[in-house]
Formats: sequence, C-alpha cells, structure tokens
Amino acid sequence: MQSVEIHGLRQVQEAFERLPEAVRRAKAEVFEAVGEYLLEDVQNRIGGSGRVAGAQEYQVSSGKGYVAVRAKKETWLDGAAAGYVTNALENGHAQTPGRYVPALGARLRRDRVPGKYMYQITGRREGPRMAEEAARRIEKAVLQELEK
Repeated sequence: MQSVEIHGLRQVQEAFERLPEAVRRAKAEVFEAVGEYLLEDVQNRIGGSGRVAGAQEYQVSSGKGYVAVRAKKETWLDGAAAGYVTNALENGHAQTPGRYVPALGARLRRDRVPGKYMYQITGRREGPRMAEEAARRIEKAVLQELEK
C-alpha cells in the first residue's frame, strides 16, 4: 500500500484547531475596547455633577457576543435605583408644573422633561463604524493565527 503525505497539512490543521479560541480572544478584546469607548461617550452625554454618570458601567456578555452600557445593579442615587434615574434621563419624565423645587430655586414650568437619549444617540451614530472596525480587528487576529 502506498502512502501519500502532504507537507504542511499538520500545521494547517493545528492552525484551524486554534481558530475558535483566537476568535473568542479577539472578540473579548474588541468588546472590552468598545465598552470602554461607549461608556465614556454615554457618561459625557449624561453630564451633570457626575453622580449618575458614575453609576454607569459596561458589561460584555459571557459568550463575548455583545457589549452593553447600563446602570450599575444594586446602586442607589438619593433613594432611587440608578437604573430608574438613568431611564428617566434617557426617555424624559413627567413633572408637576407650578411645584416649587428648592434645588432649582424656582417653580416648574413644563409638564414634561425631555429625554437626553444618550444611549440611543451613541448607538446609532457610533454603532455601524464600530462594528466595521471590530470585524476588521477580528479578521486580523484570525489571519495572524493562520500565519503562525
């Protein structure tokens, strides 16, 4: 019986076996970088004294499939959950016109406070560009792994 050996096949097979882990590592790195960027952008859009902005965090999913910026769990701001306060800032909230607010030193004039939409604006504007950049970085990591 004759045997045929293809030179380099073992190296190619080993490189392909390493690919899933290389992709997972690359995705984790990309999502960490994206999370840091998005968190900073959302915090800048929140503005204010920094209490609400400081109650935000980014979370990379356990499967490294997405990153999200959201209010920290189990965090309270003046008796209200950070998520509740963040939601009121994001989407706006109702208020009672004519009520005096000591912190403002004035009476409320409008029946609704408009939202800042800091999450929506950040996602819509930066999302497509960041997705393309993430794909390029993952592709580069895969190519580097195959070239080893």
